[in-house]
Amino acid sequence: MARTAHRACIASAALLLVVSVSVPGAAQGVPPGVAIIVPGEGIGPLKIGMTPAQVRPLLDRLPCEIVVAYTDGRASRMETNCGVAYQTAEGITVGLDGSRIWWIHGPPDQAVPSNFAGTRADWLVYRGAGIGFRVIYAEGGTLIQAVAVFRGTGAPAVRRPPAPMPVIPPPVLGE
Repeated sequence: MARTAHRACIASAALLLVVSVSVPGAAQGVPPGVAIIVPGEGIGPLKIGMTPAQVRPLLDRLPCEIVVAYTDGRASRMETNCGVAYQTAEGITVGLDGSRIWWIHGPPDQAVPSNFAGTRADWLVYRGAGIGFRVIYAEGGTLIQAVAVFRGTGAPAVRRPPAPMPVIPPPVLGE
């Protein structure tokens, strides 16, 4: 009897493995209530290039605020400082340690100082991809405070799969 139950358990685990490998996104589904930040494209239902008339009705249905800037009557930049509800496909979201950005995107194209009220911060800008992260520096680490999306300037970069955190942390910008 125990042997039959053990075989059934192994068979169930093997079936689950086959399903999770063969169905795209089965093992990495987006959690309920989470909207994906797509570099160069948008945040959740809001997309770069939308008109104010297209954006307005969506704003009331969002779980958190997204600030939209317009150029020539079209959404050209979106920014959020809401964590968890909005995150990249790799799981980068407001409130996490900023070192995750380095492991996914590598060094930024530009670091723009963004200090406010005595708090040291930089915007780490990835122009080619069309995404930027405002990172606050604090004793003992960094914190992602905001994420912005805009039209990228180049072909999308090849995304690297998330790597395990190395023993040596990435360099700290702004020192």
